[in-house]
Amino acid sequence: MNIQYQRNLKNSYMVVVETGQRLNMDGQLAEKMIQRQKIHGLLYWVTMEHEGDLTFWYQITGLQSLSDWLSYHSLDHKLLFHLIAGLFALQEQIPRYYLRSEHLLLQMEQIFFDASKEQFSFCYEPLWNKDIRCSLQELMEQLLPKIDHSDKKAVQLGYGLYEKCQEENADIWSYLREQTAKRDPEEPRSLEDPPMETLEEVSAETGDEEKKIVLLSEKIDFFRSRMEPVFMRLRKHDKKKKTVQSAVYSFEPEEEIPVCENPTVFLGGHAAAEGKLLYRGVGKEQSFLMEGDIFLVGNRNAQANGQIEAPGISRSHARITREGEQYYIEDLNSRNGTFLNGELLAYKQKKQLKAGDRVRFAREEYEFY
Repeated sequence: MNIQYQRNLKNSYMVVVETGQRLNMDGQLAEKMIQRQKIHGLLYWVTMEHEGDLTFWYQITGLQSLSDWLSYHSLDHKLLFHLIAGLFALQEQIPRYYLRSEHLLLQMEQIFFDASKEQFSFCYEPLWNKDIRCSLQELMEQLLPKIDHSDKKAVQLGYGLYEKCQEENADIWSYLREQTAKRDPEEPRSLEDPPMETLEEVSAETGDEEKKIVLLSEKIDFFRSRMEPVFMRLRKHDKKKKTVQSAVYSFEPEEEIPVCENPTVFLGGHAAAEGKLLYRGVGKEQSFLMEGDIFLVGNRNAQANGQIEAPGISRSHARITREGEQYYIEDLNSRNGTFLNGELLAYKQKKQLKAGDRVRFAREEYEFY
């Protein structure tokens, strides 16, 4: 198995190359099933043949691999819980589509995370065949060093699952069902969970009409509080559609961005060894001095070193790393792309930066020094 990454102006792909292989009957059925029915938690893919090799094209636009995400985020209980719950939910539904868990690629490079939705997506590869317990054990061996060991719940969940995977003939799915059924009382309920007794239960037990009215009012308030943020984002998105002319860029819903009072940062007086990104656009963005070995570029909703407030910038847009005296840039699978001297960078494509290089994040252009 060989993994490559390809990108065009609209979409980003992870390409899995199987040398000298052909798609078997189960694979053909799985491909038709995924093309006809969107399966929540599975990446959409198609197959192509090239020079005797079989390639699987997975659409990963706007997503980041788990390995990339954990390179600058800790693995806390919330993230680990989302990962395990997503995997369990997927396992519960794929048998209905005649798919098998043995074909899931449970590796950090092939698990993708959507930060805006806090959802994980997995790769289904019909030519990959490995016992799910072994795959999950290997995944946990990769994840355990990444766990935030100050988070007791994350440690308990992670090491508990790892120990379960080591047991022969262990019922992994029953264990995951137990873990995902445990809800933190401080966590908000999902929209599928009723916040209180149902009206039918109240009516059957007491027949108390006044209590039924109170419960109905509480239900309305509950769902209104949960859905109001969604309606707000939709309204803001509709306003942007009316004002933004171009259809090339997809903008992530976000709050109104305040006007920057001081658009330029004076970079004089710093050591010459530090890299600089000088703003060359027509907006009101800042220039950046890149200190340290890792410099993350993102929008103002992210914990990025260099925050760009213009629309079209992803939360985790690009990463610049320093290795000795050299600087390298790579796109983090942003929706609107990172360009080096006009070249659109594919995901995980690392390029060296040289003085005078033009770097563009979506529409915002900088010059490297």
